[in-house]
Amino acid sequence: MIKILITTLVRNNEQWLPIFYSEVDKLKEEFKNKIEFTIFIYENDSIDSTKSLLKGDFFSHNYGHPGDMVSRTRRLAFYRNNLKELSSSSEYDFVLMVDSNILFSPSALQSLLGTLDTHEDVAMACSHGLVQTSLPCHFFYDTFATITPDGQKCGQFTNVVECAYPGPYHDRHCHHAHGSPPLNGGATGLVELNSCFGGFVLIRNEVYMKCEWGITNPSDCEHWEFCSQVRKHGKIVLDRGAKVLWSE
Repeated sequence: MIKILITTLVRNNEQWLPIFYSEVDKLKEEFKNKIEFTIFIYENDSIDSTKSLLKGDFFSHNYGHPGDMVSRTRRLAFYRNNLKELSSSSEYDFVLMVDSNILFSPSALQSLLGTLDTHEDVAMACSHGLVQTSLPCHFFYDTFATITPDGQKCGQFTNVVECAYPGPYHDRHCHHAHGSPPLNGGATGLVELNSCFGGFVLIRNEVYMKCEWGITNPSDCEHWEFCSQVRKHGKIVLDRGAKVLWSE
């Protein structure tokens, strides 16, 4: 049986955390007798009811950390590395990293599993994260974490992949709305990138255990360093068949 560790960071996520547990229950039901899931949640500094909603395996601590944007990625690197230190084990086959406020489904995980199963040279498969408020447009939301194979760091509204929605309504930043072509055409398939995340990521456990998050400058994304280490062990791809929603 395949063993998957599911990890997530939460802070003031009282609305999303019950949804997360419900979505995980759907994964357990869909992959019953095929996959054994373990959940580990890392919570810090919540002032809403998030702490009272935690169950199972979790870490919870009041650091007294601020919620400012200047120190955000440095703090996230610390939290992610600490979570990894607390939860890592060689017993797992994969680690599924889920960002808070992401809505996901068994089909998204199935797509990521299929990608890693059929492409042995891929170390980490990332979802095509959509913006809930932009639907039905398929604008990819996690551009901050994205670096192209030629080293281009994507801006907030970079069209990393083609939007496959054929209808008339699109996010005003979508390439269909402003006429500029996306960096990667085609509605399906894999896109290899130097750095990517997308909010719902499946990584081979042996690679996960060897890599760490970090930043050099406050304006850096913490995933850039993590992904640079991941690529020493295999490719990073965006799987356009793995659709999830960012709901914040």
